[in-house]
Amino acid sequence: MEIVITAGKVTPSTEEITTPQAQKARRIANFLPRPELLRDAVIEHNQDDNTTSIRFETTAGPIRILLPIAEGFEFHIIHDSDTGPHILGTFRGASLSVRAVAFRISEFLRTRGLK
Repeated sequence: MEIVITAGKVTPSTEEITTPQAQKARRIANFLPRPELLRDAVIEHNQDDNTTSIRFETTAGPIRILLPIAEGFEFHIIHDSDTGPHILGTFRGASLSVRAVAFRISEFLRTRGLK
């Protein structure tokens, strides 16, 4: 599932977003190694902030994997709590395949008991 945030409003995506981050997010989501992650992954296009992330509902609340804006930047793992967003971790993924990035996301969530 994909959602788009524009002007503070959340709507389901009816047209395909074709940015490089959107295409990479779809490829990463397709390689998530566990069925429950694949089923629960939501690709979020925040056009207000010009970001794309993969969101999961976890036992601790929503977790977003924020894709890097440009080559050489990091993936950010963000917990959206009641007190605001908190960065739980980061990792460099510019040289990694989308399959390796999907595995890292899965292992991060599994080892912390989030999913």
